[in-house]
Amino acid sequence: MKYLMKTVLIFLLLIAGILAFQVVVPEQSITMAVADTTYTNPNGSSELALLMREMQQYSNTAKADVKAGKTPAPYPKEFDKIHTAKISESMTKSEYYKSFADLYIMSVKNYTSSAPAERIETYNNMVNSCLACHSQHCPGPVPVIKKMMIVEPVK
Repeated sequence: MKYLMKTVLIFLLLIAGILAFQVVVPEQSITMAVADTTYTNPNGSSELALLMREMQQYSNTAKADVKAGKTPAPYPKEFDKIHTAKISESMTKSEYYKSFADLYIMSVKNYTSSAPAERIETYNNMVNSCLACHSQHCPGPVPVIKKMMIVEPVK
């Protein structure tokens, strides 16, 4: 498991290096309120945007579960749709998208099967996989994703 975690970390660092040479152009966005949460959503209600909201909810629940010492919820099979979910017509998936999607799926599966002593690390790896992709594709959610990290020690 430690080898896998080191591999994921190296992959994330590699992606971060690639991203350091990318220029992100801000996009026009629409802000909307859903269930007392405000989303800045440049993709409207695309299939991928809706899937990402499910992933956000899973991560929020996972963070609470880690802090409470609970066993992770099983891997949601609908997350496999990350490869095929349609995006809005104004957006495109870069050549790196498939790699980011694969990394995300792997990180969620690692989190769901992790031992209690590895939960914070595997949870934060899952969040970092979101950050890696959103730093490249759709930077709007980055501040929200960063808040998902567990930085304080869990008792």
